[in-house]
Amino acid sequence: MSAAAGVLAFALSPSAWAQEAASAPVAPATPASVAPATTDNGGLTDIVVTATRRSEAANKIPLAIRALGGEALRDLHVSNLEDLVAQMSNVRSASRGPGVSSIYIRGLSSDTPGAQFMGTVGVQPNVALYLNDAPSSMPGRNLDIYPVDLNRVEVLAGPQGTLFGASSMGGAIRYITSKPDLTRWGGGINGSVSATYSAAMSGEVDGYINIPIVKDKLALRVTGYFDHQGGYIDNVYGEYQMPFDGHVGEAGQLPTGNPLLVSRALASCVGVTNCTGSGYTPPIRQKINNAAYVKNNYNDAEYKGFRAALTYQIDPDWSIDVMHMRQKLTSDGVFDYQPDIGDLKVHKFGPNTLKDNFDVTTLNINGRIGALTVLYAGSYVHHEAQQTADYSGYSNVGLYLPYYECDAGVYYNSMSNAGNTCYTPGKSYRIKSVNKRLTNELRIVSPADKRIRGTLGVFYDVNKLRDNTDWLYSQVAAGYIYPRSVNPSLSANDYGVKPTEVTFFNDTYRLDKQFAVYGEVSIDIIPHHLTLTGGARYYRETASMTGSSDGSFGGARGVYDPATGTYSAAANPPAYYNISADFSQTLAGLSPAHYNGVIPKANLTYKFDSGSLIYATYSEGFRPGGFNRRPCRTNTPECVSLRYYRPDHVNNYEVGWKLSALNHRLQFNVAAYIIRWTNVQMSVFDQNISNQTFTNNLLNARIHGIEGDLAWRATRELTVNSSFSYNDSKVTDYVLPISALVPLGSPLAMSPKFQFSVTGRYQRELANGFKPFIQASVRHVSSSISSDVANTSIRWTGSTVTYNGVTVNNGDPISPQITSLRQGGYEMLDISLGVSRDKWTLEVYGKNLTNARPELFRSLTEGEYRTTTARPLTVGLRGSYNF
Repeated sequence: MSAAAGVLAFALSPSAWAQEAASAPVAPATPASVAPATTDNGGLTDIVVTATRRSEAANKIPLAIRALGGEALRDLHVSNLEDLVAQMSNVRSASRGPGVSSIYIRGLSSDTPGAQFMGTVGVQPNVALYLNDAPSSMPGRNLDIYPVDLNRVEVLAGPQGTLFGASSMGGAIRYITSKPDLTRWGGGINGSVSATYSAAMSGEVDGYINIPIVKDKLALRVTGYFDHQGGYIDNVYGEYQMPFDGHVGEAGQLPTGNPLLVSRALASCVGVTNCTGSGYTPPIRQKINNAAYVKNNYNDAEYKGFRAALTYQIDPDWSIDVMHMRQKLTSDGVFDYQPDIGDLKVHKFGPNTLKDNFDVTTLNINGRIGALTVLYAGSYVHHEAQQTADYSGYSNVGLYLPYYECDAGVYYNSMSNAGNTCYTPGKSYRIKSVNKRLTNELRIVSPADKRIRGTLGVFYDVNKLRDNTDWLYSQVAAGYIYPRSVNPSLSANDYGVKPTEVTFFNDTYRLDKQFAVYGEVSIDIIPHHLTLTGGARYYRETASMTGSSDGSFGGARGVYDPATGTYSAAANPPAYYNISADFSQTLAGLSPAHYNGVIPKANLTYKFDSGSLIYATYSEGFRPGGFNRRPCRTNTPECVSLRYYRPDHVNNYEVGWKLSALNHRLQFNVAAYIIRWTNVQMSVFDQNISNQTFTNNLLNARIHGIEGDLAWRATRELTVNSSFSYNDSKVTDYVLPISALVPLGSPLAMSPKFQFSVTGRYQRELANGFKPFIQASVRHVSSSISSDVANTSIRWTGSTVTYNGVTVNNGDPISPQITSLRQGGYEMLDISLGVSRDKWTLEVYGKNLTNARPELFRSLTEGEYRTTTARPLTVGLRGSYNF
């Protein structure tokens, strides 16, 4: 930390530049995490935002908001969602790579399931993501919008349920694109090339052109981009087999490995004192290697796309804006590495690919009827993700994996003559997720200069998500020789015959509808000083899930020949998959579910003559409930209750101030809050309850926090921006006590207690017109935990048994799996320096200059500990030209 601080101190020191300007200096470019613009008189100017559904200066509204302008995004080299999160001190992300991440604000996090379950049982986000006025969120796969040619990004902290509705209980992130300019031609191009330490090269180019087709009436703005981000994780050679160590004859040792194999070994010892493995023959376990997939720097990613926007100014009072954006994101490899194997190294035994494409179309109509402003905002989002991932490691933890990978004699005690081999454990899963979302909103706003003013809106949202996931781990050598199709009694997307390797699949259709009426009214109790604001949102949500889960239990295996060790077809082979869960039956009477209620908000604000203000706010937020596939292996009343989960809810009590001083060269904003989070939705893979991941309302929590940001224009040349957050989160109660949860009093996942960032930029104009600059940024994140599911240890179910002198009772763990992992704190340092003149800029930059390995997200996936980290030390050259 001391080295980073020393470099930062040098960058912020005026003595870092020796040359003097012969003419008056110009305002430096916006560099800050709060990102105020600067004025020629040496003060700060707010970015204008629309977070309150009005156009207002960010530092003049009683709301915890951070805004990054388009120039600041370029200066900070923000090229994806993870880069944006890194610039926000109260925002975290559980990321599994490009296109697969969940965002959290103010510590409202409990983590989410893996990518293979997001479409089926993934909870709705608790942070709303917007592209202009288009809601762009979905479970685990928020649109990874490439941040190019943006006017700004707004990050709204705290519940926004009144104005932004469901899934904004932690806050909202809004990407606001640059609109066409009706008055003049213009354009620009940016390009960069970068090298990453011991990794592949990266390169990016983007540009825009603005065309006033009819001056002052009709204009078109077109933006395009291509960004190749080179890989930095190596897939190194390795071998793998289904794990099992019987510890035969070793005093004080229990078997370890796949939980089914451990259970079979213990079962063979029931009634045998100090059993040393008699009566149980360990299976032959074949190995697989990854020679065909070994590759250095194999986790590369590419973003490419375009955006076209058209503005038509019908008359001074009415205008129409149409925008369409298309993006294609592709990636190879994985973006979390296995520290047990080595630094930035993994063992992967199959393909890992992602194709993530989306189209967003928006229509805005703005106008005036008398003194009222009227806005219609409509949007349509079509998002399609196709992902293939290696799943070989599931043999470590999958309770039923020996059924699919091994001879029947391994799985059944009574079938000792049916083979005893576990075959090569090569597995994968394939996802096709299609999300279609249509929204319509009508909003009426009264004049801002009136003593009583208000906003009234109506919102309607239809969100359709179709998820098809195939798990391919049946082994032909283990007898799975029958091609099959979906049972015709089901309502399915695809009735075609599936490959023999497909063991299990989900065919799911989720439909969420939302209708809401909302409004806010502000009354100036003391004109220009004291304002009382009250708001409410009435919502009516409908959530439904149809489809099925299907598998290969029962009659799916061929006939075993002990003489040859091979399988042949039965006289009447199965034609269809078994129905594991038909949602029309398992969710009968539950789907569709209807939720309705009122989300209130109240605010009292006092404004000082200096431009400063203080405020107190009460606000609420929620997200809808949903359904599970088949959460339990039994039909007990407790298991029946796990077929669905209810909405969760937050209450937020907040006070804050926004202080402007030194002739508005200093802006200091602080907010303190208490958040109570009830019925927290969490996804759990606990095979003691179910062999399928399920979601339920498991606990209650509270958060005490404070956050702030500071912008200081120390001189006309030097601007400093910083932000910080402190969150003390705690699990307070269990709603559904299960053994897998962390103890009461534990913090929430992905909720570090302390974070801060400081960015400084020094720029001045020289006598020859050149404007050299240097910028430095340092950020710190304290430690956290990765999940509020403490463990998914698989437990022994059966009679007491003594194995090698160790007694195992019913309910004792036999396959420990710790899932709540400590994520260490870290610091990051970025520096850039360059020069601009007239219409061009050239700079050299360095990111992660200390080559740190921050633990952005740790997980126990398939029994393997993995860590998502930042890109290693990267140095690049960037240039831009505007005309």
